[in-house]
Amino acid sequence: MIDGFRLSFFLPLVVHALAGLTTGVTGVVAFRAPKRRGGHHRWGTYYLWTYMVVFVTAIILSVQHWQADAYLFALATLGYGLALSGYAARRFRREPRLMRWLGKQWAVAHIVGMIGSYIVLWTAFYVDNAHLIPGLNQLPLLAFWVLPTVIGIPFIIVSISRFVPNRGSPSSQFHAGRNTAPMEAGDGRPSREEERV
Repeated sequence: MIDGFRLSFFLPLVVHALAGLTTGVTGVVAFRAPKRRGGHHRWGTYYLWTYMVVFVTAIILSVQHWQADAYLFALATLGYGLALSGYAARRFRREPRLMRWLGKQWAVAHIVGMIGSYIVLWTAFYVDNAHLIPGLNQLPLLAFWVLPTVIGIPFIIVSISRFVPNRGSPSSQFHAGRNTAPMEAGDGRPSREEERV
């Protein structure tokens, strides 16, 4: 026993806390990095790996205290699922099955998945820990379920409007198709839109 916790709970708890902090930092760095090959993609990959550790340790912790922490199981599954789908939308955007399903909206799926997973990460943190934070513990619990989403949705909207410019009129979609035709023909050059997200 350590501080009243069994070792089987305490060790995953420490790893979970460190992974959560690391995921929070890598998420900000990935979001702030220029949206092109290099730093954005590298930090996005780090984000996904650290989120996986958060997910696995949250499952271990919630199963041990199921009655009190079952909601963490649901949030961990939702958050990691969003991160994984957002990463996959970008990583496998040229796969024929994914292209049939998402088409040119892979960038929307990428943005919603990655930012959505970050919203869920902070929702879980605040719902689970706000009662320990002076000042925040005066707010009703519902605030911590809602505020991260209210704060995060504008980031999704702005990111889509900035990095998915060809989602509007049929004429802009036609021009976008012309711009990406060489890529679809297989010459290996990504389109300008693909470079930026």
